[in-house]
Amino acid sequence: MATIAMMVGSAILNATAFVGGSYLAKYLSSGSESDALFEKKRHDKALERHEKDYQEHNEKRQKFLAWEDKNRR
Repeated sequence: MATIAMMVGSAILNATAFVGGSYLAKYLSSGSESDALFEKKRHDKALERHEKDYQEHNEKRQKFLAWEDKNRR
């Protein structure tokens, strides 16, 4: 019986913490819509820059691997 009570109590505590954490995050991040829009734009630009750099890295890597393969023979 005590085990069941502990399981139910843990489930209630877990749900409370989850809902409370979500509420707190929403409350703290509700500064303004312009801040969220600015962060989204900044994130998108950083993601584009990362993808471009990663593509350049892969191209250089492929060239190096081709060069290495050619020089091994």
